[in-house]
This record gives sequence, C-alpha cells and structure tokens, in this order.
Amino acid sequence: MATPKKARQKALLQFLTLLVAVVIIVVAAVLAQNWWNNRPGPQPHDVTVTATNGDAQIEVSPYIVCEPGLECPEGDVPNLPVGPDDTLVLDIPEDIHDHDWQLLMIYDDPAANDQQFHGAYDTTSVEIAGSVDPVNEGDPRPRLMVVEISSAMIGLDANDEETPYATVWSLSTMEEGDTLTEPDSPESP
Repeated sequence: MATPKKARQKALLQFLTLLVAVVIIVVAAVLAQNWWNNRPGPQPHDVTVTATNGDAQIEVSPYIVCEPGLECPEGDVPNLPVGPDDTLVLDIPEDIHDHDWQLLMIYDDPAANDQQFHGAYDTTSVEIAGSVDPVNEGDPRPRLMVVEISSAMIGLDANDEETPYATVWSLSTMEEGDTLTEPDSPESP
C-alpha cells in the first residue's frame, strides 16, 4: 500500500498535469480565435456577386475598385439578359452583406429607377423583376437595363496597408438590340 506522502504526491502530480493541460487548451483557443478574427479577407477586386436568371448564371466582378479621391479606372460590364417577365436573382457574398451596401436598379424609363439601402446581415439574396409597373397608367412597363451594387470595402494598398475602397459591381440586363438612351437624345421617342 502507498504511504500517505506518496498518495499526496501522486494527487498533486495529477492536479498539476490537469492544470497544464487546461492552460494549453485555453492558450490554443485564444490564439486560434485571435487568428480567426484578424485573418485577412479577400481584396475588394476579388469579391464577386452571383447573378442568376433562370438557368443562366454568371459571376460579376467589380466594375470599379478605387481609393476615395483617386481617378477610378472602369472595368467591363458583363451582360445577363433579363426579359420583362423574368426575375434576376443576385446572391450577395458575406464580404459585402456583412456591412452596409446599396443596390441601384436602372430602367429604360428613368422615372422607374430605384435604389435600396441594406444594412449589415439584413439580406443575402435579392430578387429583381425584369420589368415594373409604369409610373403613368397606360405607359409601357419599364424594363430593367442595369443593376449596380455599391459597397465600401477594406483592402491593402501598394504599401500593404489597409485602406478603404469604393467598390461597384455593375451588370447589364439588356437583351440584344436593347439600348439605354438619354431622355433628351434624338434617338429617344
């Protein structure tokens, strides 16, 4: 049989072993949480929005990404045709919907243009009708022509320092042969 002194030593050794294990687990959890919270997110130019119309689906890259106050080079605007009876679905990634962002819908009748402001985490997907009710009764239904998503994002500048970026995703929904004209231009009816 073990003497009382050896039993106390064994119990103390077990307690110290358990204490060291708990400390190691707590330190590992704190370090993992710190890494998770401070890991770099994607650069603004790498964030894409998924646009779907029926069976057609495309990834929309930013049209404009620039630091505020600087000249912004424009990118390409992809096209996903949306008919007047279709519904465009935009899936907004968490890198955009985890803070405030806005949606602009431009129609072939400027009176029908609409803008929506969204807060953080209030929506992850948006459905937009291909046409809306006319402003004046008897007028044709205004057709969706362009959709833009705007968001301020944080990215790294040329010096690898965090800086804000104005980021805009733009999508044309015009079908072949459609044109977006200014109301005062000679081509307008």
